[in-house]
Amino acid sequence: MPKGYIIGLVTVTNPEPYKPYMEQTGALVGEYGGRYLVRGGDKNVVEGKLDHDRMVVIEFPSIEVAQKFYDDPRYVEVRKARQENSEGVIVQVVGYDPT
Repeated sequence: MPKGYIIGLVTVTNPEPYKPYMEQTGALVGEYGGRYLVRGGDKNVVEGKLDHDRMVVIEFPSIEVAQKFYDDPRYVEVRKARQENSEGVIVQVVGYDPT
């Protein structure tokens, strides 16, 4: 079964009220067997234009688990801090499975 990924491209517009999102999301990700592959970090745009400051890539056991995480009522509540204090795009992607 291919892995599932949540990819976020975000620009934080209000850093202080955004902090609870960053502080609380990691534990929820872990509860769903997820792990951060990219969380912020230095980046180098080598082609094109990147319109956001932060990039996040989270790997889950499957796309179904990624969706369960996203729909968890605790995440629904905490993600309001992200939605109200940043601009960006969040995408769910099914990973490549060569078999």
